[in-house]
Amino acid sequence: MVYTIVVHLQAKPEHVAKIKAKLVEAAAVYRKDKETIDWHVMQDPKDETKFCIVERYEHESSQKYHLENPYWKTFDPDVVPFLAEPMALTRWEEM
Repeated sequence: MVYTIVVHLQAKPEHVAKIKAKLVEAAAVYRKDKETIDWHVMQDPKDETKFCIVERYEHESSQKYHLENPYWKTFDPDVVPFLAEPMALTRWEEM
């Protein structure tokens, strides 16, 4: 069963470009992780400060490859300080 994580982020208005660039970079890196089906990043067309990440893994246990990726340690420090509010993360199993 496919395991999916959905993350909503809202950038501070002055940091939209920085967050967008980091998300595009992260997607290119994380899509290559073992057992990752895809790692999508999206931006709200009506509010440029809002972003969404959809992480799709073969199994819930597949997250370990994502968390073991050295890039993961750079993500939060390069993103969290520039957010207007904490990330909202939900976990799903596809039917």
